[in-house]
Amino acid sequence: MIKDVEALILENRFISGKTYVLKLKAPEIASFVKPAHFVMIKPTPQDFYDPLLRRAFAIADVEDDTIAVYYDVYGKGTQAISQKREGETINVLGPLGNRLFPEDYDNYIVVGGGIGYAGLSLFLKQLKKHNKRFIAIYGARKKEDLSMIKWNEENQIQPIYYTEDGSFGRKGLVTQDLKDIIKSNPNAPLIVCGPKGMMKAVAKIAKEENALCYLSLESRMACGIGICVGCVVKNVKSDTYVRVCYEGPVFEANEIEL
Repeated sequence: MIKDVEALILENRFISGKTYVLKLKAPEIASFVKPAHFVMIKPTPQDFYDPLLRRAFAIADVEDDTIAVYYDVYGKGTQAISQKREGETINVLGPLGNRLFPEDYDNYIVVGGGIGYAGLSLFLKQLKKHNKRFIAIYGARKKEDLSMIKWNEENQIQPIYYTEDGSFGRKGLVTQDLKDIIKSNPNAPLIVCGPKGMMKAVAKIAKEENALCYLSLESRMACGIGICVGCVVKNVKSDTYVRVCYEGPVFEANEIEL
């Protein structure tokens, strides 16, 4: 059930690199959240219009009546959000998204890149809660971009870390050992979120290894509810376009054209 609420800011803290964590008291949203859901947050008060549009963020965690999002500061919208303080309120629409992660497998390979890991963290938490088998892979350019290391430690998630510069974990890309991991985990679907280039590379390997691959897409959105048709991707099977916010955000890799 989608709610439009003024959520109380409990925490809005810089972590590292360009990443912040925003924790919001939003019981009307938190009680309906499932992994892969996202929210649309308005950067400014309701009577301000610059920037005009809300920004989309994955729901990275839920604790009782509190939701958490991790976000990178890139432009005017995220910069405005980063200036909000504890005790203030912010407008939030959610939970959004209709096609979520598949939950009927016994084993998973979960691959996150950069801030995209925040689109997978709640799913990993659920897998652990239900004693499902999984291998988590978390990569970024450098250690400062691995903003959820502490979250992993707090939730006893132990991913294989990769950094391109070798500053943390294994040096290299998340794809470098992926073929061997797939072969060691037959019938395990890949669950992926991150930069487009990374997702394309993972999907290519999954196809070569005949493995199922689900992509949680990140896209710029204006409405988040399917009205504006501004976040479409091509469905190669039906030769039509589908909305990331409404028909997604999760798609099988062989369904869409990135």
